Amino acid sequence: MDTASDLPVPREPGNASRTVGDAAPGSDQIHPVVAKAFRVLDAAGLPWLLVRGWDDLALPRGDVDILVDSRLLPRLDALMADAGFCRVVAWGHGSHRFYFCYSADAGAWIKLDIVSALAFGPRQQWRTSWAPRCLRRRVRHGSCWVPDPSDQAWLLLLHLFMDKGGVAQERQEGARAAARVAADGGRMAESVRRRVGAGLATDMLNLVLAGRFEEAPAIAARMRASWSGSFSSRFISAVNGTLRHAGARVQGHTPLLGVMAPDGAGKTTLLNGLHADVPLPTKYVYMGLWGAGPWDAVLNRIPGGRTAKKVYRLVRGGLLARFYRAMGKVVLMDRVAYDALLGGSSRGPLAAISNALALAVIPAPDVLLVLDVPGDVMFERKGEHSPEVLESWRNDYLELAGRLPASRVVDAAQPADVVQRVATGIVWEIFAGGAQKATGGTPPPPASAASRLPQAGPAPEAVAGEALALHLWRFLDWRFLLPVLQPRALGFGGSLSPEAQAALRLLDPEAVRLADPETVAGGRTCDVVLLASPGRGQLDSAGLALEPGGWICVEASRSLLQRSGPRTLRGWKRTLERRGYRDIALYWNAPNRQRTARLVPVQSRVSIRDTLGLRKDVRFGALKAAAVHTALALRVFDLLVPEGTITGRRPEGKEQP
Repeated sequence: MDTASDLPVPREPGNASRTVGDAAPGSDQIHPVVAKAFRVLDAAGLPWLLVRGWDDLALPRGDVDILVDSRLLPRLDALMADAGFCRVVAWGHGSHRFYFCYSADAGAWIKLDIVSALAFGPRQQWRTSWAPRCLRRRVRHGSCWVPDPSDQAWLLLLHLFMDKGGVAQERQEGARAAARVAADGGRMAESVRRRVGAGLATDMLNLVLAGRFEEAPAIAARMRASWSGSFSSRFISAVNGTLRHAGARVQGHTPLLGVMAPDGAGKTTLLNGLHADVPLPTKYVYMGLWGAGPWDAVLNRIPGGRTAKKVYRLVRGGLLARFYRAMGKVVLMDRVAYDALLGGSSRGPLAAISNALALAVIPAPDVLLVLDVPGDVMFERKGEHSPEVLESWRNDYLELAGRLPASRVVDAAQPADVVQRVATGIVWEIFAGGAQKATGGTPPPPASAASRLPQAGPAPEAVAGEALALHLWRFLDWRFLLPVLQPRALGFGGSLSPEAQAALRLLDPEAVRLADPETVAGGRTCDVVLLASPGRGQLDSAGLALEPGGWICVEASRSLLQRSGPRTLRGWKRTLERRGYRDIALYWNAPNRQRTARLVPVQSRVSIRDTLGLRKDVRFGALKAAAVHTALALRVFDLLVPEGTITGRRPEGKEQP
């Protein structure tokens, strides 16, 4: 199972589970964020296991390789977000999913490489069907699950020969131990022999046991050539290789980090260090709108020449930054448009126009780092200007930082590695904040407190015990659509934001997230269930948890391109009808679920027209109103509602279907 070397590397119920003896690592040998990921996977109720490296979990030097049941994939992103990890999407890597977390205490990135299938080769071209059997035979090893010893031995050997093409010196002792176990056979041994031939499998074991590792590349090449299904493997390799050219991209909001400071403060050093060491897809953009260039001597003699150069640079830099964000890259911008707001910026009508253009074209950063360095220190570093001039510029930047809400002042007089560690924590904070909104998971804690900023707010569980801000009460608007204003037992599922979960627990402190339908022990215990953009199986979970006479409330969006499940509000209504729900009602969340101002009954034309009248001044309001009136006339409005809420009652007694 290849671990995707082209990505950055930060340094069944029917089978009874067995427990490995006394060699299990204690909890102090597992990094807290990795241990939390293991607990989240355990709580999901579906099998998983750590493929290799259980003795390198205190601070993993490479990937943490995990195999999960494929049924876990629809909610895996949200589960990992709850554990503090954010996903980086990379096409062309088979079933691999990559999740990252930054540990501020250790100053290190931790990467999870999670797969749902076992495939080998540099491009995962040699696929197998072994994953379900390995999961069934897994064994408990301390606080994590690992493969059966025989399976683990064969997986390591195949990883070395099929993925890596040889055995590195630091892996040789582990390979010998694995070969001794694999030589006794095991369930996977016969499958390997069928794939590469009994002779080659034996040659591989004999080579490792004899320590002839210099011959490993030749045996690995023969094994790759002999693997069955060579045509399909070549096709998969070609497809994955092509897809990888798209590069990795962050999931959800793409953050942009800008840096401002006078010359000598360390902007370029910091951004180059972040670009090299942060294992996220990043792009460095140097604006340098006002910097010197090779054509300055000519441009200075042409009226408006310097302004033309400035406009060219700002348009080029702004377009590059926007393009990289559209490609899902974290943008690291050296200098930003806010330089135009400094007191010493150039004057005159052309300069004013170009400064306004810079503010319009260059995207505003999600966070702006203002590096604070005394003037004499900057002079010692670069020897340009004078300490007095640099100190004056320093004060200008600090004054500007006080006016910009997204700015953060960082003490850059510290050693470069300390400054980079602070900045890395800030990059992680803005990246994790955007990713958790996309997945609905609990936001990871702030990574660093060294940037002179207040920390993020309390976790949802802590907020639930306090008074919610007024705008958070909108997360409870749905309850006014039901006859049960105060649920006795509330269940929820789907992609609920941390704020929504906090509001739910204010309504019911014991509100619980619904489990997978295959892990529910039975019994209907909830009288109200709320689902937000539910995935496959979550509607089944709601049905298992909802008692007769209880109410279900589904918040959904129109999605005509999704592969399965209801795509419209009308589709959701038909789905609930087929499952036996009664008293089904549809509501339009106007204008949307994030800023719901009205819950409009879809069957009420008067309410819909009244809502349109209130929004006639919005952009394209007249055109939108005409489209809605046409949909009402054709009786297809419930097919076009972009975001809405569906309620239904589970029948009881004689009503039971």
